[in-house]
Amino acid sequence: MFTFTKKTDYALLALCFLATEGTDRLVGPREIAQRYEIPAELLAKVMQALAKRKLMVSVPGPTGGYQLGREAIQISIAEIVEATDGPLAIAQCWEESGLDGCQQARHCHLRGPLARIQEQMAGILRQMTLADVLAPEPLRGGRFGNAVPLIMAQK
Repeated sequence: MFTFTKKTDYALLALCFLATEGTDRLVGPREIAQRYEIPAELLAKVMQALAKRKLMVSVPGPTGGYQLGREAIQISIAEIVEATDGPLAIAQCWEESGLDGCQQARHCHLRGPLARIQEQMAGILRQMTLADVLAPEPLRGGRFGNAVPLIMAQK
């Protein structure tokens, strides 16, 4: 299964919250964690990572909290994924370890075809913004809406 990690899910939730309900005030991780019933400690770490990347602004102190670092339309989904999970990579050969991290690298013929998938996916994530997430399309049937299932047909 190909999916965002929990850290990225939490980052998206926090950024969406700040973009919609935290526009005129500072918001702490506990408030967001309570709203979405997620672990406050993990969310706090995620929000710190987002602040390091300037996707959020952190104001320290007893009355401090977080605000968006930029307008929602200026924050790409790729930036959010990279802030929480590192560089975009669909396989080990695209991770920082590169081909050295893959035991099959010498015999693999998938790298070329997978490169097209990697490029397409990265392009979509770079084009899509937080503003796009805030204005989602209505679900169109089924559990996954209009998503294309990645299930191979049996012969």
